Amino acid sequence: MPEQPPSLPASLLNHNLVVLDPAHGGPDGGAVLGDHILEKDVTLALEMRLRTALSAAGFTVVATRDADPADPLTADQRAEIANRTHAVACIVLHATATGSGVHIYTSTLQPSLTEDAGGDFSSAFVPVPWETAQAGFVSQSQRLSGDLSSVFSKGSIPTLAGKAAVAPLDNLMCPAVTIELAPLPVPGEDPAAVTDANYQQRVAEALTEALQAWRDHADPIGMATPASAEDSAQSKAIAAAEAAGLAAARARSQAGATARPAQKGTQ
Repeated sequence: MPEQPPSLPASLLNHNLVVLDPAHGGPDGGAVLGDHILEKDVTLALEMRLRTALSAAGFTVVATRDADPADPLTADQRAEIANRTHAVACIVLHATATGSGVHIYTSTLQPSLTEDAGGDFSSAFVPVPWETAQAGFVSQSQRLSGDLSSVFSKGSIPTLAGKAAVAPLDNLMCPAVTIELAPLPVPGEDPAAVTDANYQQRVAEALTEALQAWRDHADPIGMATPASAEDSAQSKAIAAAEAAGLAAARARSQAGATARPAQKGTQ
């Protein structure tokens, strides 16, 4: 069973770090988006553009994959890695050939009573069911979705916001959304495909702008102060630790030693 990390005081949650989770990979190609175009390749390309933009904006980025491994991590492993970072945001990346613009999804879970009461992150860690880990962050995730929608709208990128049961959203212990890239309508022309480099770059830049505002102004997790040098050092230390964690998780995956969590149902 994946291990949940202990909760931290709000002041120690890392508002300088973002987790990117490009869905699919390896034998799981995801949706077929066109002639020889697989979703796994689009999500990876978007992750790489977004990583570059976020890094230039001063974020530390932890990605659940940065290549197309033969044995990709499971959804449980991806969530376990993300939950150890205490990130200001976790972004799950998908792509589709249907609809238009950017689709933004949050978890279908209801906010927990703790979150409704403002959250008490200073208390001792109390284990939560794996399938409802996101419940303590649902309201924050919905606020993040609203911020993202506003920036996309400003950049003339149509958005559709909603709720969906997309793995591993329900297992993430941070403000988390799924971003699904769909073709971009272009007046008087054919839509820009999800593989269009300029379109992907616009999305990456809009996401980065929104996450900068989320980090510095929205105060999603009780931290109104901007990132400090100490925060930056902490982010880099976490990223280094997670790189080691990714390697270990992939080794376990390749060895077939990963067990399913006792509480989980079918993915």
